[in-house]
Amino acid sequence: MSPHKQKTSRRLTLSALAIIGGLFCSGAASAQQQINYTPEYDAAFKAMLSDPGNLDKTFAFASEAIKAGDLEGAVAALERMLFINPNLPRIQLELGALYFRLGSFEAARAYFLTVKDDPNAPAEVKSKVDAFLAEIDNRQKRHKWSGSLFAGIRWQSNANTASADGVVSVQGVASTLDSQFTQKRDWNAFAALSVKHTYQMDPAQPDTWDTSVTIFGSRQMRQETVDVTLGEITTGPSLKIFPGNDYDLTFRPYGLITYVAINDVRDFFAPGAGASLSATLDPLTLAELTTEWRDKRYRDSFKSPTKSDRDGIERALRARIVRVINQDLSLNLGGSLTKQETQADSQGNFEYAWTFGAAWNFDSLIDGTMPRWTLIGSVTRAFTPYETPDATINANVTRFDKDWRFSLTQAVPLNKDWTAIAMLARTIRTSSLPNYQYTNNALTLGVSYRF
Repeated sequence: MSPHKQKTSRRLTLSALAIIGGLFCSGAASAQQQINYTPEYDAAFKAMLSDPGNLDKTFAFASEAIKAGDLEGAVAALERMLFINPNLPRIQLELGALYFRLGSFEAARAYFLTVKDDPNAPAEVKSKVDAFLAEIDNRQKRHKWSGSLFAGIRWQSNANTASADGVVSVQGVASTLDSQFTQKRDWNAFAALSVKHTYQMDPAQPDTWDTSVTIFGSRQMRQETVDVTLGEITTGPSLKIFPGNDYDLTFRPYGLITYVAINDVRDFFAPGAGASLSATLDPLTLAELTTEWRDKRYRDSFKSPTKSDRDGIERALRARIVRVINQDLSLNLGGSLTKQETQADSQGNFEYAWTFGAAWNFDSLIDGTMPRWTLIGSVTRAFTPYETPDATINANVTRFDKDWRFSLTQAVPLNKDWTAIAMLARTIRTSSLPNYQYTNNALTLGVSYRF
């Protein structure tokens, strides 16, 4: 078996996961909305205080408060308007909408039902109320389904991740790869489907049981030996720790099963488990810690008779923190440690990596009334030292890989469900062994549908 083939399946699996993680997910982590105290907001607030009985000034302040993100301030102003004049169905509709945005569905429902029962409420107002009530009923169901489908095409300058110069080491002797194993450009078509089921265990409590299924597949135009199929299922409870606390602590233990096939032949099967702890450190900062354990079981084949040498336990620890700077910019810093134990010591390794990312939201360049566009950039630095030398490659040199991974993603919402996505990516790997050095550039174009 070619030394190059020994490394192909792991790289392809990482490539598939990168598409799912980097594109299929939004990438721009959210946090609670920031209040932007504009001069207009301050002026409207002062005008309202100077004439508290003037409904026009109170409504003007509420409008500026909504624009600034001060939803609680807008609620207080509008409720004071109803105290002065209870017969204002449009104000009741606005209050219901604000409570809906704040997640207080029962308070929102109360206002909407008041409008619905008002014979003097305009027809267009009642129509909006019906839509809100239907959405509240949907969100309060004990069984909820959601998901995404992302599909497109991808071009790579080095689709088979071959060594950079075509020269490899075989038992310590430099050898030139056969042309079929050298760097190849190629296109592929891919699709990633994710479906999530959430079960509200107790309607009066925030705890849920969440199950997610992810399926990914890519098919190359020419390099069929690197076609990838991946499936994963996770299931477990999502538990609020001390509900109502300022940090919104959530603990989620879960079980998982992962299946990966290369060229329609099983690469590995891995049952496992994990747990995550997330917290809102302040209204603009989210932190998350995740640990996972997998029992990877590889399958030998005629072309890869020693693949089971990589059988073993994989343990991973990941941490990330997301900070919203303002309504346009958010930053993301993460790190990971991954320990791979294997049957053959030469295949065992320990990867440590860090990632820095930023998401910039800006007005549509086509139509200012359309949803805002998002540009996401990230850079990852990873180091992977192996345990012992592999005698089939070089008995005197232990493998040590160093990676740079760059990506730039542009997300263009077409409407509330569909998003067009373009991504540029570059991976640069240097290694103590020439077999594993490579560079790959990739362009991905696709569309995402959320349901």
